[in-house]
Amino acid sequence: MLNPMQMMQAFGQLKAAQNPLQMMQQMFSGDPTFNRAMQMAQGKNPRQVEQIVRNLCQERGLDFEQLKQNFSQFGVK
Repeated sequence: MLNPMQMMQAFGQLKAAQNPLQMMQQMFSGDPTFNRAMQMAQGKNPRQVEQIVRNLCQERGLDFEQLKQNFSQFGVK
């Protein structure tokens, strides 16, 4: 898991990226949780992906709405 400083750097890089998803895949490719989330999202519709993300947030103690707001800055819905 990233510390707060690393997270801010990651958000800055994502904001500058033309393709945020590709950038995330490069940044987090070694993270088993990220890789598992990507596998779970394959072939799912947006509503199903949102539910997966909500569940992951709940497991990790994260606020889904805050995460959604942060990612919306990068064009991710």
